Amino acid sequence: MKISERQFGDAIVLDLAGPLTGGTAAGLIDSAVRRLGETGQRLVVANLGKVPSVDLAGLSALIEAYRTMRASGGILRLAAITKRIHDLIVITRLLTVFDTYDSVEEAVGRPAPVPNDLTETAQLSMMSLGRIRRFLHRA
Repeated sequence: MKISERQFGDAIVLDLAGPLTGGTAAGLIDSAVRRLGETGQRLVVANLGKVPSVDLAGLSALIEAYRTMRASGGILRLAAITKRIHDLIVITRLLTVFDTYDSVEEAVGRPAPVPNDLTETAQLSMMSLGRIRRFLHRA
C-alpha cells in the first residue's frame, strides 16, 4: 500500500492506494495520522477510492487513526470508499463511528463536528475489535 498526502482546503487528504492489509499498511497509516495529529491538523480525510480490500489489521488501523485524531482534537473522515469496504463497515457496525463521504470534495466541504468524550470511542474499539476479528475469521 502507498500513501500520498496533499493539502485540500483546510484538510490534509491521505490518498491510499493498494490493499489495506497487514502490519506494514497499518503502520504507514498510524505514523501519518500521528504526525498530523501532533502538528495540530484539525481535519484529515482518508481517500479510500483506490483501496480494493481491507483486513483486520487495516480496519484496526482506521479505528486507531480515528481515535488518534479525536485525542488531538481533530477528526478523521473516510472518502470514496468502495462498495466492498462500505459493506465491511456496515457489517461491523462501524458506520456509526466513521464519517463516510462519496468524494474527497464532499468530505472537506462539511463542517467538522465538535469532538465528544473519548471514552465511548475507546470502549467501542476494544469491544468491536473482538467481534470484527471473529467476523473476518468466519468470512
